[in-house]
Amino acid sequence: MREFFIPFRSRSEAVRFFEALMGYGIACRLINTPSAANVGCGLSVKLFAKDMQTAKTVLTRDRYQSAVGIFYFSNNGAVIRL
Repeated sequence: MREFFIPFRSRSEAVRFFEALMGYGIACRLINTPSAANVGCGLSVKLFAKDMQTAKTVLTRDRYQSAVGIFYFSNNGAVIRL
């Protein structure tokens, strides 16, 4: 199953988003933002594709201003931004 990650420029917002998703019962993890994403250092929240709609809703509703976007790894290891 494809996994996506959402990088944040603010560590506290990343943790708050992670906790919000956990509150919905979504299986997700906090990870260091992959350098291949070229968005600086920080934390990202990694989650499965099946949970993306809920994640997008939470991102919009709670106005996470430091969220950079939604990314995934292609089959050859390149980082793709949606």
